[in-house]
Amino acid sequence: MIRLSTLLLATGMFGAVAVTKVRSQNALPPESHQFDFWLGQWEVFDQQGTPSGTSHVDSIAEGNGLLENWTDASGTTGKSLNVFNVQKRCWQQFWVGDGTPVLELSGSLVGTSMVLSGERTTPAGTKVLDRITWTPNADGSVTQHWVSSLDAGKTWRENFLGIYRRKGTAAKP
Repeated sequence: MIRLSTLLLATGMFGAVAVTKVRSQNALPPESHQFDFWLGQWEVFDQQGTPSGTSHVDSIAEGNGLLENWTDASGTTGKSLNVFNVQKRCWQQFWVGDGTPVLELSGSLVGTSMVLSGERTTPAGTKVLDRITWTPNADGSVTQHWVSSLDAGKTWRENFLGIYRRKGTAAKP
C-alpha cells in the first residue's frame, strides 16, 4: 500500500522536474536581447540639448520583455511593453500614453538599430504609418526617431527625435 506522504513526495519531485524541463525548453533566443541597449535610467534631450523627459526601461518577466516608463518635460506619461515574439520571429511594441495615440509596432534589428513600424487609424478615419528607430550611439546614448506617413510611406513627418543619455552623465547634446 502506497502511503499518501510517499505519493505527495513523488508528485512533488515530478512537478519540479517538469517545471525545470519546461523552463529549459523555453530558453530565450539570442534575439530576445537585441534591444537590451535601451535598458536603463535615461534623461532625454532634443537635438538642441533641451530636456524632453525621462525614461526608465526595465527588464521584465525574467528577461522576456522590456517595460518603458516615460515622462515628458510637461509631466505627460506613457508606457511601452516590448517583447521578442518567438512565434512571429520579430519584436513587438505596444505603447499607450496620456493624450497620444495607441501604437502597435513590430519589426527587427536593422544593422545596430531597432526599427519598429505599424499602422493605425485616426478617429477621423485617416490611415497613419508610424516608424520608430532606436539607435545605440558610440558614447552610450540612444537616439530615438519617430516618423509618420499619411501617404503609405511616400513622405514622412517627424514626430519626435530624442537623445537618451544615462542619468547622471554630464554630457548633454
